[in-house]
Amino acid sequence: MNNLPNFLVVGASKSGTSSLYHYLNQHPNIFLSKIQKEGRYFSQMKGGYRGPGDERIDDSIHRTLEDYSKLFAAVKAEKAIGDISPEMLYFYEKGIPKIKAELGEKVKIIIILRSPIERAFSAYLHFKRDKREERTFEEGLQLEEERLKNDWIWAWQYKNSGLYYKQVKSYIDNFKEVKVILFDDFKNNPDTVLAEIAEFLEVESEFKFDTSYKYNVSGAPKNQLIYELENSRKLIVFLKRFVPQSLVKFVRNRFTGEKQMVKPEMDKNTKAALIDFFRADILKLQQLIGKDLSHWLDG
Repeated sequence: MNNLPNFLVVGASKSGTSSLYHYLNQHPNIFLSKIQKEGRYFSQMKGGYRGPGDERIDDSIHRTLEDYSKLFAAVKAEKAIGDISPEMLYFYEKGIPKIKAELGEKVKIIIILRSPIERAFSAYLHFKRDKREERTFEEGLQLEEERLKNDWIWAWQYKNSGLYYKQVKSYIDNFKEVKVILFDDFKNNPDTVLAEIAEFLEVESEFKFDTSYKYNVSGAPKNQLIYELENSRKLIVFLKRFVPQSLVKFVRNRFTGEKQMVKPEMDKNTKAALIDFFRADILKLQQLIGKDLSHWLDG
């Protein structure tokens, strides 16, 4: 089990972690499991979830260190070995003691944070896109406690999972090396942020990443058929085997992902209410991480 991670991306969800996974996987000296993006071991999720589509999560939870370590069996000589499991930020109380026990206090922690207001709406659109959410955003916000009691997965906590201050502070208090990144910086200057991450992980920071495609974008598909084809595992396997990758890349960048998503606008009153809800937490977080978060509070 010597190939366990020496760095973790612990969250937050809907903050670009899918793109980060695919970009970092390009680096020859960084290893991320090709089997599964999220190791789902340290968060100790209980399973048995009952929300729409939640059953697939149960199959992806690793219960033992032995099973979890299999995700990293293909490690060769990579210096940085990582796991990107966004739920670890939400499950910080259970996760941190487990991480310290299995990986030690020197494991590097990366946290990428998005405005909790935008993150909440993006999480809603994600479930709406996948036809799992049948309610309005406002109804979903009101149903959070009920859904939690009924064993829906944590990602249905659109609002409550965005209270970052205690989550981030706990990681900073418990680990020696913690890097906090803002989603806006990653979105606007991905090359700069990736170079910073590479330097943090002590691998070649001059490596040129291909950041032309944005992964797991939320929104309403302009064409449902194209969206379903794009996410068909059988089609993906076929394309990888029989179609030149240059053509696959051209079609993907031109017609799929962000290019075919429509982003609805959040109701202004709902946004104002969420800003009020998050204000105190954002201000404390801003002081904690030493980054200007005033734009998160813009109406």
